[in-house]
Amino acid sequence: MKTRRVRRSIDWRVTMPDQLPQVHLVKPTSQALEFASITSELLADPKPATIDRVLRRVVELARSVIQLERTAIFLLDARHQAMVGTWGTNAFGETVDEHDIMYDFGKIDREVYARAEQGFPWTAYDDCPLITQDGDRTRIIGKGWAACTPIIGPSGPVGTLFNDTAITHSPIDEARQARAAVLCSLLGRALEPCRDFLLDADAPEPTKTHPLVREATRLLVDDPTLSCAALAERLGVSATTLTRTFKRETSTSVVDHRNELRLARFLGRVDAAAGNFLEAALEAGFGSYAQFHRVFRARFGQAPREYLLYRRLSAGASDR
Repeated sequence: MKTRRVRRSIDWRVTMPDQLPQVHLVKPTSQALEFASITSELLADPKPATIDRVLRRVVELARSVIQLERTAIFLLDARHQAMVGTWGTNAFGETVDEHDIMYDFGKIDREVYARAEQGFPWTAYDDCPLITQDGDRTRIIGKGWAACTPIIGPSGPVGTLFNDTAITHSPIDEARQARAAVLCSLLGRALEPCRDFLLDADAPEPTKTHPLVREATRLLVDDPTLSCAALAERLGVSATTLTRTFKRETSTSVVDHRNELRLARFLGRVDAAAGNFLEAALEAGFGSYAQFHRVFRARFGQAPREYLLYRRLSAGASDR
């Protein structure tokens, strides 16, 4: 029979009476707040103008924060079996309007989504034509690798983030691609309530979001450490009223939405080499690294370091 271990109780006020650790809340970077607000804005104000503004910001943040060289987002039009352009990057690294282009949903697109279901969050192809939009003309500016990262919501595919290095012809960076996959996963979840008017700018305006949802999302963007009880107190309602209203209006829970915001902030804080995992997780609002690890693994199916740094795709010729 095992002898039960006796644990020593430590009182830091006795052990270190003059060196008690001080709470130090780090002001989030503008980039971290941008990622968090993307996750929150669509939930708080789901309308066509918001969608378009958010998609442009995602394209630009994918370049400025994740450091993808050129990016573009296409949305899936399942009814017409087409991929519809939104915003992209030209041959000079500038953001360009690509709303007037589309292409037929084909074999490669189906393969990208099928591989995502098998656990491969992005797929890279070699020897692809690399294109740019010049006004009403589409030009090929070279050949090289192109990566396709699916944007998938809880009820299925929403679109795809494409990226390449047509300007510098640099090799693919798998750590950056992993971060892009995290961003696309967060975006897919955020776009879910917008499905009915995702592709139709002339669609009727959706029902206005409940004021409690708008205020709760705003408060959580500012402070993702808030508990449901603390959030309810600030809003002047009971925790039960808040949780029920939030769930009814958004089809997600306050806790799940808070975790999405924390993951988004983490993505904006973690450095390129992922050498600051603990710091980035705590600054994102997680109470401990263990909590962050648990939430990340539940969301992405892998430990964060494994997912962001060490993932290797080796299942076929299309893998890089």
